[in-house]
Parts: sequence; C-alpha cells; structure tokens
Amino acid sequence: MFFPVGVNGTSARHATIASRATTYVIMASSSVAIVTWSILQWRARKRARSIAANAERMVQDGMMINCNDPKVRARVLNNAIKCAQKWMSFLDIDNAKPMSGQVGGVSFHKRPMLTLAPDYILKPLHIDHRGFREIAFYEAIKQARRQAALSDIAREIRDETKNSATDALLGSVALENCDALAMWLAMFTEDAVVAESEHTLVSSWRAVLREVELLRRLSTFTAEYYGVIGQDLIKEDPTMGSVPLVSEISSNSYLLLADATVNFSKPCAIDLKMGRRSYEPDATLDKQRREISKYPLQAVFGFRIVGMRVYDPSHPEADHLGFRKFEKSFGRSLGTRQSVVDAFRTFFHRIDNPAESDASVCGGSQRYERSSSEIGDKFNDEIRTRPICNLLRDLRCLKNWFEDNKSLAFYSSSILMVYEGDTSVGSNRDVANVKMIDFGHVRRECGGDEGYLHGLRTLIGILNEILGESNEVDSQEF
Repeated sequence: MFFPVGVNGTSARHATIASRATTYVIMASSSVAIVTWSILQWRARKRARSIAANAERMVQDGMMINCNDPKVRARVLNNAIKCAQKWMSFLDIDNAKPMSGQVGGVSFHKRPMLTLAPDYILKPLHIDHRGFREIAFYEAIKQARRQAALSDIAREIRDETKNSATDALLGSVALENCDALAMWLAMFTEDAVVAESEHTLVSSWRAVLREVELLRRLSTFTAEYYGVIGQDLIKEDPTMGSVPLVSEISSNSYLLLADATVNFSKPCAIDLKMGRRSYEPDATLDKQRREISKYPLQAVFGFRIVGMRVYDPSHPEADHLGFRKFEKSFGRSLGTRQSVVDAFRTFFHRIDNPAESDASVCGGSQRYERSSSEIGDKFNDEIRTRPICNLLRDLRCLKNWFEDNKSLAFYSSSILMVYEGDTSVGSNRDVANVKMIDFGHVRRECGGDEGYLHGLRTLIGILNEILGESNEVDSQEF
C-alpha cells in the first residue's frame, strides 16, 4: 500500500508541538507556583516579623508607651476621658474644693489637689510626657484587673500589625485569608525566619503575662482610678485620615481617683519619695544634680520624707483643725539615720496616754536589743503601735511584690501611709493603709527596681525598730 510521504512527518510535528506545549504548561505552572510560594513566604515572614516586633516593643525597656506618637497619646487620653464620663454624669466638678490635708507635692507653681464629694480626689495632670505616662499606668492597672486584659493586648498587637498602607490597599479580608495560608505553609515547612519570629513572640507574650499578673497584684496598693476629667475627647483630622487634630493634655485636666483618707476622721499621713534616686537613667546631668541635691542621703536610705501631717491638737504649732504639718524642708533637714527614726516617732506619737497599751498585739516577734539609755527615750511609751503593725503588714506585702518584680521601675514615685489620729472612744483608731502614688516616671527596666526595694527594707527596719523599743519598754514596766 502506498502512503503519502508527508503523513508521518506531520504526525511527528504535531507530537512535538504537543510535547512542547505540555512542557510550557508545566514550566508556566511551576513558575506560577514558585512565584505564589515566594509571595506567600514573603507575606508570612512580613507578618511574623511585624507581630514579633510589636510584641517585643510592648515589653522592651523604656517608657511603657510611646509618648512621641500622637495616635498613642490620643488613644490613651480618649480611653481615660470615656472612663470618667460615666462617673461625671452624677458629679459636678464645680463643687470640688482644695484638699486641706495634702502632704507633699505643694509649691507655688503647682495646682493643688482637689476633693469632690463623696469620696473623690482630683489630681492635677502634668501636661507633658509625665501626664500621659501616669494615665497609661492607671489604664494598665485597670486592664490588668479585667478578665479580658490579655485578649485586649493580643488584639492590640494584631491591630498594630494590620495597620499599614499595603494592607489598606489590598483589602483586609482577602489579605487575612492569604496570610493565614502563608503562615500555615511557613510553619509546615519550618521556615527559619517565621520560626525565629515565633520564638520572639512567645518570649514577649510570656513577659506580657508576667507584667499583667504583676500589675494585677499591685492594684491592691493603688488608689481606685476613674479616668480623666476636665478635657474634651480628641477628634481625628478629616483631612489627614486617622491623625488626631490635637493630642495634648489641657491645663485643666485632672485624674479622678478614690480618696485614700475618706474613711478616716483625723487622717495622719506621710508622703515618702521612694528609691535610691528620683531621676530616670536618661535624665540630663542638670536634672540628676538637682534631684541629688534635694536629699543626698536618699541614696543611702532608699527614700526621703516629702511631708507629713500629724493630729496633735494640744501642740502650739497645730492648725485650726488640730494638725501639725511638716513640709519638704523638714524631710531634707534629716541628716542622720537617728533623726529619720525620730521623725517617724513623731509621726506615730500618741496624743493621749491610755492605761491599756496596744503594743502587745504584735507580740514583740521582732525586737531589737538596745542600750538602757536608748530605751529611756521620751517617745517609747507614747507610740501608736497598732497602726504600725497594720502598716507593716502592708509594707511586707509590697516588699514581696518588689522582690518578684523584674521588669518595672518606679522613679520619683511615692508611698502614702495613713492612719487614724482620733483615739477617742468609739473611733476606729487602729485603721491604717498604704498606697503607692505618683506614676509619671514608671518605666520598664530589666531587673526591676532595686532602689525602691532597698527603701522598703529600710522603712520596715525602722518601723520594726520603733515597735521593738515600745514593746521592750512595756515589758520592763510590766
């Protein structure tokens, strides 16, 4: 049989073309797969790095918030203002009055603390970074008390990660699905970059967990916080997207806090500036010199007395309410440890001398051996020992907290100790409490705050010493 010569050649050409087409399809598919994988890998690494960076930034040393970012400032202020709005619906700020019993923090250029019935304090806010940092600290304490605190933090990390121009252009829903697939594939293939970012995220998250738990425990020693009043909500500039119009604290703004002295008839109070130093590590040399010159011995004792107020109506220096007031100059004049001890004896001085002694309630479990001449000090049988015992209980708890704290430092922060000065029959004369105040210089710092801890140990030692003297005298008289 005869076949045309070109038939087999045509078939061969068709087979070659089909083979080449298949090759091209395979090559194109491979290229698409490679490009797709490269894009997914890039997205996975980008998202992983961004999440890890945001998480790491939340626990890095330095200020707890970025005060240079107007969006952060606006968010902090608006949260605080909204928090206070529900309380201000039944409060009238015009009825606020200057606080008569304020100790410390008073000077001619500062606004006074205000009181507002029934049991509120209005603390003037600094208009610079200190105001934002103090608000942020109280907001952090508030969040730590809530069960949803951790989910809020996780959402904040996620929102910060998604808040980029690229994400806005591509569309959040599709991008979320893409990123979910990318992250799954990256983890499945054990991508080194994603694995490293995951390790950073886990470490940072554990640090966040520890910090939230620390703040939750510390909330016992801070005043109840109700937000910020005296300032309007910050609005965004419509011409600039989400950029706020103004993100500054007004000169009429106040922190709304619970009054730590409201349950006292005659509150005796002392303000102690805690820590070996009252300036931050990045303070200027001029700032450091000014702070050190206020009281050089603060580096030795770990605190200084800023002011105190003692109920002693029979004293010639008592005011019309029966209180003796000791200003900053008094604390700065205490040049020896013995003079500091005597200052605390004055603060806990008993204005009456009842027949029954209350020193035995502490059991004299921690006594200090002293010479007979020292025991003969005139204050020994006139000390309010029950309030000291109650204060020591709180101070020991606070000391335990600072021993556990390895991440927060409280520069220029204070302790306010209050006890009942009214010893008349029927008064709640044993009531006393400890509150931490002034958080404008709180920062994250690896290792915690050894200076504050040293001050607490010194303070506890001094109160135990005074208590031991009183118990020793009572046992000798018995």
